[in-house]
Parts: sequence; structure tokens; C-alpha cells
Amino acid sequence: MEPITIATAFASIVGLLRVYKAEAQELEGRHLGKYIDWLRRQDHNQLANLIQGNTDLARSVRDLIEDQHREVMAKLDVLDKVLASVARHIDTFQPLAAVVGAAQLSDQAVSVLRQMNKASASRFSENPSTRSGTTYAMLGAPGTVQVSEPRFIRDDLLTLCELGLLRLDHNDRGGRIFIITRAGAAVGG
Repeated sequence: MEPITIATAFASIVGLLRVYKAEAQELEGRHLGKYIDWLRRQDHNQLANLIQGNTDLARSVRDLIEDQHREVMAKLDVLDKVLASVARHIDTFQPLAAVVGAAQLSDQAVSVLRQMNKASASRFSENPSTRSGTTYAMLGAPGTVQVSEPRFIRDDLLTLCELGLLRLDHNDRGGRIFIITRAGAAVGG
């Protein structure tokens, strides 16, 4: 499958699964067969065939359907936020992301990811200082992460971690270390 086809199929499956889970009654919507039937009634035969023709995909979709409704909806909400946040920073999709009013990554948050990519850094440490404020030193690469809005950097770092774009670790002194994920590198690319 071509990358664009994979991306389109993924987005379609996730989006339609979200609609299905929201519409389907708890008892009615707990089986893959019911979801496939629903897809066909909604004129998504190609997607239904794709799911039925791929055992691994069918198993993954079935697991999502059979999971508890609230848990799946919460996971889908997070995924919506991640996709909208990424879309906000791609010129072509920026107006669409703004219209749907989705949660957004700040320009500073995206800048952190871009700076890490530019430096080819995989992580950086948070270094509190009483005199000059907190600095963020790249580890394994020269330089520091430049912060344009110090007031909001803690919020931005927390958001990046919640969205899975950074991971939080600690050094042996308990200091915070932020590690970029593959998803974070893609967003900052």
C-alpha cells in the first residue's frame, strides 16, 4: 500500500470508528461484523473490504470495538487532538484545523521539536537556575533549546508529553529530561 493510501485508510478507519462508537448502542456495537455492516450501510464498501481482507487490521479494529466505550472514546479524543495539532502547523491544513477548533500545539511547542530536529538531538535536560531562569540543554548535541515564552514552557512541555511527542525521564538527581519520540520528530520535521 502507498503511504498516502495507508494514511487515508488509517484516518478513515479512526474517524468512522469514532462516529460508529458514538452512534451505536452499547449492546449492538460490540462486534466487528456489526461495524462492517454499518460501514457498508454508510457506503464505505472499500474500507469494509480492506478490514475484512487483512487479519491483523480486522483484529485491531475488533479490539477497539470491544473495548469499553468510554476508554475508546477518550483515546480517540486524544488522537483527534494530536492530528489537529499537527495539521495546524501544515500550511495546507491550517485553515481546516482552525475551523474545527481543535486543541493546538503552540508555536513554541513546535519550535522545541524543530530545534531538536535541527540539532539532531534525541533529548534535552531542564536546568533550573535562580539567576537567569530555566535553561534547556541539548544532550548529545551542542546548544540549548531556545524558549520564546518562558511563562508557558512548562505547559508546552507537558502538552508535548501528553500527546506522545516527547517522553519524560529523570536523571540520577531527579532533574527532568525530555526525549523526542518518532512522532515528535515527524511533527518537528
